[in-house]
Amino acid sequence: MTTHVNVRPDGVAVITLDNAPVNSLASPLVVSLEESIKKVTADTSVKAILITGKGALFCGGAEITEFAQMKNQAEVDTMRGRLSSVMDLIDGCPKTVVAAINGPALGGGLELAMACHYRLGSAKANVALPEVQLGLLPGGQGTQRLLRLAPLEVALPMLLTGAPQTMDKAMKAGIVDAIAKADVVEEAAQLALSKTPAPVSKRPVSQATRFKALGGGLDMALNQATNQAKGMIAPEAIINCVRAACGTGSFQEGVAVEGKEFGKLLFSVQSKAMRHVFFSQRMAGKIAGVKAPPAPIKKVGILGAGLMGGGIAVCFVQKGVPVVLKDAKQEWLDAGMKNIVAIWTGQVKRGRLSEQKAKDYIALIKPTLKFEDFADCDLIIEAVPEIMSLKKEVFLELDKHTKPGTLICTNTSGLNIDEIASTLKDPSRCMGTHFFSPANVMQLLENVRTAKASEQTIATCMAMGKLLSKQTVLVGNCDGFVGNRMIAPYASEAKQVIEEGATIEQVERVAEEFGMAMGPMSLGDLVGQELFWKQRKAAGDMNKQTKTYMGPYELVDWLCENNRFGLKTPDPKIGATGRGIFIHKGRDKAVDPEVVAKIEEIRKLKGVTARKVTDEEIVERLFFPLINEGFRILEEGFAQRSSDIDIVYIFGYGFPPVKGGPMFYAENYVGLPKILERLKVYAAEAKKRYTTNKHYLPVDYFEPSQLLIDCVQAEQMGMKAKVPPGVPMVDAVLDFKKKQAKSSKL
Repeated sequence: MTTHVNVRPDGVAVITLDNAPVNSLASPLVVSLEESIKKVTADTSVKAILITGKGALFCGGAEITEFAQMKNQAEVDTMRGRLSSVMDLIDGCPKTVVAAINGPALGGGLELAMACHYRLGSAKANVALPEVQLGLLPGGQGTQRLLRLAPLEVALPMLLTGAPQTMDKAMKAGIVDAIAKADVVEEAAQLALSKTPAPVSKRPVSQATRFKALGGGLDMALNQATNQAKGMIAPEAIINCVRAACGTGSFQEGVAVEGKEFGKLLFSVQSKAMRHVFFSQRMAGKIAGVKAPPAPIKKVGILGAGLMGGGIAVCFVQKGVPVVLKDAKQEWLDAGMKNIVAIWTGQVKRGRLSEQKAKDYIALIKPTLKFEDFADCDLIIEAVPEIMSLKKEVFLELDKHTKPGTLICTNTSGLNIDEIASTLKDPSRCMGTHFFSPANVMQLLENVRTAKASEQTIATCMAMGKLLSKQTVLVGNCDGFVGNRMIAPYASEAKQVIEEGATIEQVERVAEEFGMAMGPMSLGDLVGQELFWKQRKAAGDMNKQTKTYMGPYELVDWLCENNRFGLKTPDPKIGATGRGIFIHKGRDKAVDPEVVAKIEEIRKLKGVTARKVTDEEIVERLFFPLINEGFRILEEGFAQRSSDIDIVYIFGYGFPPVKGGPMFYAENYVGLPKILERLKVYAAEAKKRYTTNKHYLPVDYFEPSQLLIDCVQAEQMGMKAKVPPGVPMVDAVLDFKKKQAKSSKL
């Protein structure tokens, strides 16, 4: 965490930022940079100054881990004051200062570059201000400097979305002054010697930018940002800073507004949530006890050319990995290839892919009907229908036709993978790889650890997720794994509150206002209402309940008996492109009046009188049992840490990032004592319902997890004050219990 100074023979001092891996602006580095700037400014042999980064990055921005240590606004002001004094020192330097942007300049890195008099970048570098993605704004004078360099139509999207700019676009916008043709440092040195100091702080915001900003442009941008990122408070704070930059105040007055807004955001639960997500994404790849290196993946086999198998094939091909795609019948294989080709053809039509690249992709797929063609594959992913006997049958064939080191994985979304793996002679080479549909679009990958999976199998599957740019989480082999197990009580209670009197529209609205990508009834129509109906029929028990599906069933059964599965079942008689809970017509949908009538019929059958259900009750009954199931999963050891569950829900189920995931939300938005208290209330109500009304099936998802009870007790005993910043209470309690169990065995 330091800077290195080298004075060249031509009198140019090169200051190199050195803080691996991304040259972040940690406090020691900022202190070192200030000392170096003062040193070379005072050195009479130095004619000009360059600032560059060591390695492949210029600077990755602020050291985010330091934010969690901040306890009050005074500490924030001290941190910002230190950084601002360095920015002012560079800005006011009597010697020309050039930022030699050798690699990405992100967040505080770009702010540092904008404090320099000129900027010259590598053609491969990019610049961005991604702070909004952490619920923050650029707090190192960036909101004030960017507006003095770039037009409003460039500056606002950078600030409000965090979208990066290539060096070409950055130069066109005025953010950088030149692009290096060869050596960044050498060319930046020549630029520095040929220019006089030009402080960005002294430049006026252009009249065009002021006119657009104060003529309604900022209000329009805020409305758009609010619609795209519902519930986020950072966009409004950013707009306040931009308004200050475009007003009549001085540069330093704008900086003061920026500091005030930054402090408010930093201590908000939203920013804490989004920083939690940032670190959780990185933590998910760390697997305790796995030290084996991953095996190379040079060729992949996909068994099943349906929508899921085809989507998985697309993922690998787009990363340059050859794929052998097998199905049982030629017509199924042809249909699968047709769907795959259509994806790339569509991208070509939209200008997102060249025709040659599409041809190259297609050439990487070998369609086949033969198991023998899997002989030289390093990894096989099975994606056949969810029938245990079928999966066992194809696994036996895979065992015969693959080399000993080949990983054989299943994409099952709920079947027992240990049972599937037992068909192999060497079950240590089997795991679950649960992609989400469509696999080429959805970001989440649940890798499912089996009882006999080897360390290398686990390491290879995690490396595969990274190769495919997926948000990959390792979970345990339980019914529904993490995501589908937790969504079951959520879906069940959505139907239950509707039976009790809530309208479908109300439940949908409440879920969407909470921040979910869609409501539970819309989700049912999207996934297919028939999914668990078919499983219950196959089991010969229409009242069967598992961890992944539970009653009430009457409405869904009626829909499925009438072939109304949702989006996949059109009804030409009424011009519907899909029919389930809703009548779908293209992108428009409305609750089916026949569904409303059926709900009333079900109420009469069960002797239920509709009552008013509050929005607050709907939130609690949808999300609190989902959270409770998350505690159970941790308690049973099917997830490594609570943040892994948060990642599953944010990237796989549309949970709002501003709430940090269900486990973070429970502790930081609601409070664990309230979660426990309300669960007990609803557990009593549920028990009364199913013990006094024969039409209701028993449910236990409101019964509080023992781990949740332990966490609340730990809070009451003052343990929370002893937990390090950023560590969830549930993880601290789990760690404590593990240590207790270990010591009791000694």
